Amino acid sequence: MNAYKKWLIITLLFILLPLAALAGFNYYIDPLWNFRHANPYNRIQASFDERQQKTNYVTFGDFDYDALILGSSRTSYISQDDFYGCKAYNYAVNNMLMEEYQGYVKYARQKHPGQIDTIFLGLDFFTTNRNLKLDNQFNPPSYYIGQAGEFGYRYKTLLSIDAFKYARQNYYASRQGVAVNYAYDRNNVKTLLKVDKATRDAQIKSSLERYRTRIYADYKYREVKKTLTALKKDNPDTRFVVFTTPVSAPLYNQMVQMGLLPYYQQWLTDLVDVFGQVYCFTYPNSVTTNLDNYYDAGHFYPEIGTLVAHRVTGFSDPNIPPDFGALLTQQTLPAFLNDLNNKAPNP
Repeated sequence: MNAYKKWLIITLLFILLPLAALAGFNYYIDPLWNFRHANPYNRIQASFDERQQKTNYVTFGDFDYDALILGSSRTSYISQDDFYGCKAYNYAVNNMLMEEYQGYVKYARQKHPGQIDTIFLGLDFFTTNRNLKLDNQFNPPSYYIGQAGEFGYRYKTLLSIDAFKYARQNYYASRQGVAVNYAYDRNNVKTLLKVDKATRDAQIKSSLERYRTRIYADYKYREVKKTLTALKKDNPDTRFVVFTTPVSAPLYNQMVQMGLLPYYQQWLTDLVDVFGQVYCFTYPNSVTTNLDNYYDAGHFYPEIGTLVAHRVTGFSDPNIPPDFGALLTQQTLPAFLNDLNNKAPNP
């Protein structure tokens, strides 16, 4: 009997100790953002599932923010700390579409009622294509919110082998002190490392081809006013600060050369109709024509995001070029659209 008990105890130890080690390591590194502790070995966090990670942050963190930032990966690279005059949470994720906004806004309000009074919307023209073909398809907000709300969810993930793989990656990156592209720190600020000219040019060429063959292919303008009007109507006491993201001049020129300028102008008109005013950065200017500011054709570096955030929040920043960021209203829009026509590159 004693031998049997000894065998049972040893067997249980062989089973439980590895599981305890796995859970302990996943907790310590916390790759899914289920806990809020920080240490030297989890300061670099891979963004492998942004929608789930950021929703977990809202669910389990001390969410003392009074503003939300929504948008695609372009907007995710803008530091939430650069939005002057508020404490903003950057909820932007890869390929976020307009239909996702309301779900995440509603959830943030439910978790922390009475706090969100400003929403910053970083909008991208590519999302207006009704026939948009994205490389990755994502679940609706309800899926990620449901995951976070499952009983014992964050403790069950401590035994996940997939979570362990990312935890290990985060651990090595943090220990070596080498930033990882597309990674976050523990304060939801994202990294985009600069590349050399040859790499940048290759990435611009590749992304231009992707936009030509997939993103803008078979283009049909979709109704945006209905979705955005519903968002505004459902948040009546919220101040909306809307801006278009500053894609590089080559990507803007390709859009024009593909015959999409009339749809782009319709998009700007619709945005002004819904929100009253829009900060537009998507046109040739001293920032977008300088390719040193870009990682690829669509993604600008975080320091350009700082200029965007300062411009839309009215922060006095001497580094903002005078031609960067046009404030569009019903009064200024016609002249701006006319100027786009006059300066449009030839097909």
